[in-house]
Amino acid sequence: MAVLVQNTGAGWDREGYQALHDRVMPDVTKPPAGLISHAAMPGDPDGWVVIDVWESKDDYERFLEEVLIPAAQDLGAPQFDTKIVEIYNLMVPPHPI
Repeated sequence: MAVLVQNTGAGWDREGYQALHDRVMPDVTKPPAGLISHAAMPGDPDGWVVIDVWESKDDYERFLEEVLIPAAQDLGAPQFDTKIVEIYNLMVPPHPI
């Protein structure tokens, strides 16, 4: 079942997010297996928020353990909090914004 993953992190900023993104997804035309969509934005009142949709929780957790956490640790990035919820209905337009 598809899941929405929300990662939030105090201490994150655009530059830190971009450095990690560039490390874990150097070619945006080749996303990780299972990733359906990805959005990143400033948090409120500070920090950074990343919202992904994955084909399954297993796909996300595999990416988290094998790619995201090691890259974040290598960069000395701040920790982030994660919320995962199952998606009941998902509509994806044919063209990204």
